Amino acid sequence: MSTILVSGIGVFGGWVLEFLARTPAVDRIVAVDRAARVGPSRLTMAMVGSVFQGCTKRFEYHQVDLAETDGVARLLAQIRPDAIVHTATIQSPRRFMNANIDDARRAAIRRATFGLWLPWHLLPAALLTEAVGRSGIDTNVINVAFPDVVNVALWKRFGFGPRAGAGNVEVCAAWVLRYAMEATGVPADGIEVSLVGSHALLAKGAEVPHHFRLTVEGRDVTAEHDLDRILRTWPEPTDWGRADVFSLFAASAVKNAVALTGETMLDSHVTAPDGLPGGYPARIGDGEIRLRLPEGLDRREAIAINEEAARWDGVDRIESDGTIVYTEAAQGAMADIGYGCEAVTFDDLEASAERLLGFYERLTA
Repeated sequence: MSTILVSGIGVFGGWVLEFLARTPAVDRIVAVDRAARVGPSRLTMAMVGSVFQGCTKRFEYHQVDLAETDGVARLLAQIRPDAIVHTATIQSPRRFMNANIDDARRAAIRRATFGLWLPWHLLPAALLTEAVGRSGIDTNVINVAFPDVVNVALWKRFGFGPRAGAGNVEVCAAWVLRYAMEATGVPADGIEVSLVGSHALLAKGAEVPHHFRLTVEGRDVTAEHDLDRILRTWPEPTDWGRADVFSLFAASAVKNAVALTGETMLDSHVTAPDGLPGGYPARIGDGEIRLRLPEGLDRREAIAINEEAARWDGVDRIESDGTIVYTEAAQGAMADIGYGCEAVTFDDLEASAERLLGFYERLTA
Protein backbone atom coordinates (compact mmCIF):
# COMPACT_ATOMS: atom_id res chain seq x y z
CA MET A 1 0.00 0.00 0.00
CA SER A 2 1.14 3.54 -0.75
CA THR A 3 0.97 5.73 2.37
CA ILE A 4 1.24 9.51 2.31
CA LEU A 5 1.32 11.54 5.51
CA VAL A 6 0.24 15.19 5.66
CA SER A 7 1.91 17.32 8.34
CA GLY A 8 -0.15 20.37 9.29
CA ILE A 9 -3.90 20.42 8.55
CA GLY A 10 -4.61 24.10 8.08
CA VAL A 11 -6.29 25.42 4.94
CA PHE A 12 -3.32 24.37 2.80
CA GLY A 13 -3.20 20.91 4.36
CA GLY A 14 -6.93 20.57 3.87
CA TRP A 15 -6.52 21.07 0.13
CA VAL A 16 -3.71 18.48 0.09
CA LEU A 17 -6.08 16.00 1.77
CA GLU A 18 -8.80 16.70 -0.79
CA PHE A 19 -6.47 16.00 -3.73
CA LEU A 20 -4.89 12.93 -2.15
CA ALA A 21 -8.32 11.52 -1.33
CA ARG A 22 -9.13 11.48 -5.06
CA THR A 23 -5.73 10.28 -6.32
CA PRO A 24 -5.82 6.63 -7.46
CA ALA A 25 -2.14 5.95 -6.69
CA VAL A 26 -2.61 6.60 -2.94
CA ASP A 27 -4.03 3.87 -0.70
CA ARG A 28 -3.60 5.27 2.81
CA ILE A 29 -3.69 8.90 3.98
CA VAL A 30 -2.44 9.88 7.43
CA ALA A 31 -2.97 13.40 8.79
CA VAL A 32 -1.05 14.81 11.76
CA ASP A 33 -1.53 18.15 13.46
CA ARG A 34 -1.15 19.56 16.95
CA ALA A 35 -4.74 20.86 17.06
CA ALA A 36 -7.58 18.43 17.80
CA ARG A 37 -10.41 20.67 16.61
CA VAL A 38 -10.07 21.45 12.89
CA GLY A 39 -7.83 18.67 11.54
CA PRO A 40 -10.15 15.70 12.10
CA SER A 41 -13.04 17.54 10.47
CA ARG A 42 -10.99 18.37 7.37
CA LEU A 43 -9.89 14.75 7.11
CA THR A 44 -13.52 13.61 7.39
CA MET A 45 -14.65 16.02 4.66
CA ALA A 46 -11.97 14.70 2.30
CA MET A 47 -12.82 11.09 3.15
CA VAL A 48 -16.56 11.43 2.64
CA GLY A 49 -16.28 13.73 -0.38
CA SER A 50 -13.99 11.34 -2.23
CA VAL A 51 -16.73 8.69 -2.18
CA PHE A 52 -18.48 10.62 -4.96
CA GLN A 53 -15.50 9.87 -7.20
CA GLY A 54 -15.58 6.20 -6.18
CA CYS A 55 -12.59 6.42 -3.80
CA THR A 56 -12.58 4.42 -0.57
CA LYS A 57 -9.10 4.76 0.89
CA ARG A 58 -7.86 4.28 4.43
CA PHE A 59 -7.70 7.48 6.51
CA GLU A 60 -6.04 8.13 9.90
CA TYR A 61 -5.60 11.15 12.14
CA HIS A 62 -3.00 11.62 14.88
CA GLN A 63 -2.74 14.62 17.18
CA VAL A 64 0.96 15.40 17.65
CA ASP A 65 3.14 18.46 18.18
CA LEU A 66 6.25 18.63 15.97
CA ALA A 67 8.12 20.13 18.93
CA GLU A 68 7.86 16.72 20.62
CA THR A 69 10.55 15.31 18.36
CA ASP A 70 10.90 11.90 19.98
CA GLY A 71 7.15 11.31 19.89
CA VAL A 72 6.98 12.31 16.22
CA ALA A 73 9.91 10.02 15.43
CA ARG A 74 8.18 7.07 17.09
CA LEU A 75 4.96 7.80 15.18
CA LEU A 76 6.83 7.98 11.86
CA ALA A 77 8.56 4.68 12.60
CA GLN A 78 5.15 3.14 13.24
CA ILE A 79 3.40 4.60 10.17
CA ARG A 80 6.38 4.35 7.77
CA PRO A 81 4.95 6.74 5.14
CA ASP A 82 6.24 6.53 1.59
CA ALA A 83 6.01 10.33 1.41
CA ILE A 84 5.29 13.24 3.75
CA VAL A 85 3.69 16.47 2.54
CA HIS A 86 4.74 19.08 5.10
CA THR A 87 2.55 22.21 5.19
CA ALA A 88 2.95 23.37 8.80
CA THR A 89 4.18 26.87 9.66
CA ILE A 90 4.16 28.82 12.92
CA GLN A 91 1.81 31.29 11.30
CA SER A 92 0.98 32.06 7.69
CA PRO A 93 2.24 35.47 6.44
CA ARG A 94 -0.95 35.63 4.42
CA ARG A 95 -2.71 36.80 7.59
CA PHE A 96 -0.56 39.93 7.41
CA MET A 97 -1.53 40.47 3.78
CA ASN A 98 -5.17 40.76 4.79
CA ALA A 99 -4.61 42.64 8.06
CA ASN A 100 -5.77 46.22 8.62
CA ILE A 101 -2.41 48.00 8.16
CA ASP A 102 -1.92 51.42 6.60
CA ASP A 103 -0.50 51.46 3.08
CA ALA A 104 2.80 53.12 4.01
CA ARG A 105 3.57 50.51 6.67
CA ARG A 106 2.51 47.71 4.35
CA ALA A 107 4.86 49.01 1.64
CA ALA A 108 7.74 49.22 4.13
CA ILE A 109 7.20 45.60 5.16
CA ARG A 110 7.12 44.49 1.53
CA ARG A 111 10.53 46.10 1.07
CA ALA A 112 11.77 43.72 3.76
CA THR A 113 10.75 40.94 1.31
CA PHE A 114 9.18 37.56 1.93
CA GLY A 115 12.36 36.50 3.72
CA LEU A 116 11.16 38.46 6.74
CA TRP A 117 8.84 35.56 7.63
CA LEU A 118 11.53 32.89 7.26
CA PRO A 119 11.70 31.70 10.93
CA TRP A 120 8.01 30.76 10.85
CA HIS A 121 8.64 28.41 7.91
CA LEU A 122 12.01 27.05 8.93
CA LEU A 123 11.29 25.99 12.51
CA PRO A 124 8.53 23.38 11.90
CA ALA A 125 10.39 22.01 8.86
CA ALA A 126 13.55 21.66 10.95
CA LEU A 127 11.65 19.82 13.69
CA LEU A 128 10.16 17.41 11.16
CA THR A 129 13.56 16.82 9.52
CA GLU A 130 15.08 15.99 12.89
CA ALA A 131 12.22 13.59 13.65
CA VAL A 132 12.62 11.84 10.30
CA GLY A 133 16.31 11.36 11.05
CA ARG A 134 15.59 9.90 14.48
CA SER A 135 12.88 7.60 13.14
CA GLY A 136 15.27 5.73 10.87
CA ILE A 137 12.71 5.51 8.05
CA ASP A 138 13.37 6.09 4.36
CA THR A 139 10.75 8.51 3.06
CA ASN A 140 10.26 11.40 0.63
CA VAL A 141 9.45 14.73 2.30
CA ILE A 142 7.75 17.43 0.24
CA ASN A 143 8.14 20.74 2.10
CA VAL A 144 5.83 23.50 0.89
CA ALA A 145 6.96 26.15 3.42
CA PHE A 146 9.29 28.52 1.48
CA PRO A 147 11.17 25.51 0.04
CA ASP A 148 13.48 27.56 -2.23
CA VAL A 149 15.37 28.68 0.88
CA VAL A 150 14.22 26.36 3.69
CA ASN A 151 15.14 23.14 1.87
CA VAL A 152 18.65 24.41 1.17
CA ALA A 153 19.23 25.35 4.80
CA LEU A 154 17.92 21.99 6.04
CA TRP A 155 20.20 19.98 3.76
CA LYS A 156 23.20 22.01 4.87
CA ARG A 157 22.27 21.66 8.53
CA PHE A 158 21.38 17.96 8.64
CA GLY A 159 23.08 16.50 5.56
CA PHE A 160 19.65 15.37 4.36
CA GLY A 161 16.22 16.93 4.08
CA PRO A 162 13.12 17.36 1.91
CA ARG A 163 13.31 15.77 -1.51
CA ALA A 164 11.36 18.62 -3.08
CA GLY A 165 9.17 21.63 -2.49
CA ALA A 166 6.01 22.70 -4.31
CA GLY A 167 4.57 25.70 -6.11
CA ASN A 168 6.66 28.71 -7.09
CA VAL A 169 8.54 27.90 -10.33
CA GLU A 170 6.22 24.93 -10.84
CA VAL A 171 3.27 27.33 -10.90
CA CYS A 172 5.09 29.66 -13.29
CA ALA A 173 5.82 26.80 -15.70
CA ALA A 174 2.21 25.59 -15.59
CA TRP A 175 1.06 29.18 -16.17
CA VAL A 176 3.24 29.46 -19.27
CA LEU A 177 2.06 26.09 -20.61
CA ARG A 178 -1.60 27.09 -20.39
CA TYR A 179 -0.80 30.43 -22.01
CA ALA A 180 1.10 28.76 -24.86
CA MET A 181 -1.75 26.34 -25.51
CA GLU A 182 -4.16 29.27 -25.84
CA ALA A 183 -1.78 31.45 -27.85
CA THR A 184 -0.70 28.81 -30.37
CA GLY A 185 -3.60 26.38 -30.48
CA VAL A 186 -1.13 23.52 -30.01
CA PRO A 187 -1.98 20.84 -27.40
CA ALA A 188 0.21 20.37 -24.33
CA ASP A 189 2.17 17.43 -25.73
CA GLY A 190 3.49 19.67 -28.52
CA ILE A 191 4.78 22.35 -26.13
CA GLU A 192 7.94 22.29 -24.03
CA VAL A 193 8.38 24.83 -21.22
CA SER A 194 11.78 25.09 -19.54
CA LEU A 195 12.07 27.49 -16.63
CA VAL A 196 14.79 27.90 -14.02
CA GLY A 197 13.71 30.37 -11.35
CA SER A 198 12.92 31.06 -7.73
CA HIS A 199 10.01 31.87 -5.42
CA ALA A 200 10.31 35.59 -6.20
CA LEU A 201 9.67 35.02 -9.92
CA LEU A 202 6.03 34.25 -9.18
CA ALA A 203 5.33 37.54 -7.41
CA LYS A 204 7.82 39.93 -9.01
CA GLY A 205 7.98 38.73 -12.59
CA ALA A 206 10.87 38.50 -15.01
CA GLU A 207 12.97 41.19 -13.28
CA VAL A 208 14.08 38.28 -11.06
CA PRO A 209 17.03 36.28 -12.50
CA HIS A 210 15.81 33.23 -14.43
CA HIS A 211 16.34 31.12 -17.53
CA PHE A 212 13.37 30.61 -19.86
CA ARG A 213 12.87 28.63 -23.04
CA LEU A 214 9.62 27.90 -24.86
CA THR A 215 9.48 25.36 -27.69
CA VAL A 216 6.37 24.69 -29.78
CA GLU A 217 6.32 21.67 -32.08
CA GLY A 218 10.10 21.53 -31.95
CA ARG A 219 10.63 25.22 -32.76
CA ASP A 220 12.18 27.64 -30.26
CA VAL A 221 9.68 30.50 -29.93
CA THR A 222 11.04 32.04 -26.72
CA ALA A 223 11.73 35.42 -28.35
CA GLU A 224 8.14 35.66 -29.56
CA HIS A 225 6.61 35.55 -26.08
CA ASP A 226 7.13 37.94 -23.15
CA LEU A 227 7.51 35.94 -19.92
CA ASP A 228 6.94 39.01 -17.74
CA ARG A 229 3.67 39.86 -19.48
CA ILE A 230 2.51 36.24 -19.27
CA LEU A 231 3.14 35.98 -15.53
CA ARG A 232 1.80 39.44 -14.67
CA THR A 233 -1.21 39.92 -16.92
CA TRP A 234 -2.36 36.65 -18.55
CA PRO A 235 -5.25 35.94 -18.60
CA GLU A 236 -5.68 38.84 -16.15
CA PRO A 237 -3.50 40.60 -13.54
CA THR A 238 -3.17 38.45 -10.42
CA ASP A 239 -2.70 39.79 -6.89
CA TRP A 240 -0.70 36.92 -5.39
CA GLY A 241 -0.79 38.53 -1.97
CA ARG A 242 -4.58 38.38 -1.76
CA ALA A 243 -5.56 35.52 -4.08
CA ASP A 244 -6.47 32.17 -2.54
CA VAL A 245 -3.57 30.11 -3.90
CA PHE A 246 -3.73 27.11 -1.58
CA SER A 247 -5.45 24.74 -4.02
CA LEU A 248 -2.90 25.61 -6.71
CA PHE A 249 0.11 24.93 -4.50
CA ALA A 250 -1.47 21.83 -2.97
CA ALA A 251 -1.91 20.34 -6.45
CA SER A 252 1.82 20.86 -7.03
CA ALA A 253 2.72 19.19 -3.73
CA VAL A 254 0.52 16.16 -4.42
CA LYS A 255 2.00 15.86 -7.91
CA ASN A 256 5.50 15.61 -6.44
CA ALA A 257 4.55 13.23 -3.64
CA VAL A 258 2.75 10.84 -5.97
CA ALA A 259 5.54 10.98 -8.57
CA LEU A 260 8.26 10.18 -6.02
CA THR A 261 6.34 7.19 -4.67
CA GLY A 262 5.38 5.83 -8.10
CA GLU A 263 7.40 3.96 -10.69
CA THR A 264 6.56 6.12 -13.72
CA MET A 265 8.93 9.01 -14.53
CA LEU A 266 7.21 12.38 -14.94
CA ASP A 267 8.66 15.33 -16.86
CA SER A 268 7.78 18.39 -14.81
CA HIS A 269 9.26 21.30 -12.88
CA VAL A 270 10.41 20.75 -9.31
CA THR A 271 11.14 23.30 -6.59
CA ALA A 272 14.23 22.87 -4.37
CA PRO A 273 15.05 19.30 -5.41
CA ASP A 274 17.37 17.55 -2.94
CA GLY A 275 18.48 20.80 -1.34
CA LEU A 276 19.14 22.89 -4.45
CA PRO A 277 18.03 26.55 -4.39
CA GLY A 278 15.04 27.59 -6.46
CA GLY A 279 13.29 25.47 -9.09
CA TYR A 280 14.22 23.57 -12.26
CA PRO A 281 12.79 21.49 -15.08
CA ALA A 282 13.24 17.91 -13.92
CA ARG A 283 12.26 14.29 -14.36
CA ILE A 284 10.73 12.93 -11.18
CA GLY A 285 9.65 9.41 -10.29
CA ASP A 286 10.57 6.10 -8.64
CA GLY A 287 12.28 7.93 -5.76
CA GLU A 288 14.53 9.99 -8.04
CA ILE A 289 14.73 13.58 -9.25
CA ARG A 290 16.95 14.35 -12.23
CA LEU A 291 17.42 17.86 -13.57
CA ARG A 292 16.31 18.23 -17.17
CA LEU A 293 18.11 21.40 -18.18
CA PRO A 294 17.90 22.81 -21.72
CA GLU A 295 20.84 22.60 -24.09
CA GLY A 296 23.40 25.31 -23.35
CA LEU A 297 22.61 25.59 -19.62
CA ASP A 298 24.61 23.42 -17.25
CA ARG A 299 23.86 22.54 -13.63
CA ARG A 300 26.36 25.01 -12.16
CA GLU A 301 24.91 27.92 -14.16
CA ALA A 302 21.33 27.00 -13.23
CA ILE A 303 22.17 26.90 -9.53
CA ALA A 304 23.98 30.25 -9.79
CA ILE A 305 20.85 31.82 -11.34
CA ASN A 306 18.73 30.74 -8.39
CA GLU A 307 21.31 31.74 -5.79
CA GLU A 308 21.27 35.23 -7.25
CA ALA A 309 17.47 35.21 -7.49
CA ALA A 310 17.25 34.52 -3.74
CA ARG A 311 18.35 38.11 -3.17
CA TRP A 312 14.89 39.20 -4.39
CA ASP A 313 13.57 37.40 -1.30
CA GLY A 314 16.15 39.11 0.89
CA VAL A 315 18.58 36.18 1.14
CA ASP A 316 22.23 37.02 0.50
CA ARG A 317 23.60 33.52 1.12
CA ILE A 318 23.17 30.31 3.08
CA GLU A 319 26.23 29.27 5.07
CA SER A 320 27.57 25.72 5.28
CA ASP A 321 25.87 25.20 8.68
CA GLY A 322 22.48 26.32 7.32
CA THR A 323 22.63 29.90 8.65
CA ILE A 324 20.63 32.18 6.34
CA VAL A 325 22.14 35.64 5.95
CA TYR A 326 19.93 38.49 4.79
CA THR A 327 20.97 41.04 2.16
CA GLU A 328 21.98 44.49 3.37
CA ALA A 329 18.86 45.91 1.73
CA ALA A 330 16.62 43.47 3.58
CA GLN A 331 18.42 44.12 6.86
CA GLY A 332 17.92 47.85 6.41
CA ALA A 333 14.24 47.48 5.57
CA MET A 334 13.68 45.28 8.61
CA ALA A 335 15.47 47.77 10.83
CA ASP A 336 13.23 50.55 9.47
CA ILE A 337 10.09 48.71 10.64
CA GLY A 338 11.52 47.90 14.06
CA TYR A 339 12.56 44.30 13.49
CA GLY A 340 16.34 44.16 13.31
CA CYS A 341 17.77 40.88 12.03
CA GLU A 342 20.97 40.06 10.17
CA ALA A 343 20.63 36.28 9.89
CA VAL A 344 18.52 33.29 10.89
CA THR A 345 20.47 30.58 12.70
CA PHE A 346 19.38 27.13 13.82
CA ASP A 347 20.79 27.63 17.30
CA ASP A 348 18.49 30.63 17.83
CA LEU A 349 15.61 29.51 15.62
CA GLU A 350 12.91 29.05 18.24
CA ALA A 351 13.66 32.45 19.81
CA SER A 352 13.65 34.06 16.34
CA ALA A 353 10.20 32.63 15.61
CA GLU A 354 8.88 33.93 18.94
CA ARG A 355 10.41 37.37 18.36
CA LEU A 356 8.82 37.53 14.91
CA LEU A 357 5.46 36.56 16.38
CA GLY A 358 5.75 39.40 18.92
CA PHE A 359 6.58 41.82 16.13
CA TYR A 360 3.57 40.66 14.14
CA GLU A 361 1.23 41.07 17.11
CA ARG A 362 2.45 44.65 17.67
CA LEU A 363 2.12 45.35 13.97
CA THR A 364 -1.48 44.23 13.70
CA ALA A 365 -2.70 45.37 17.14
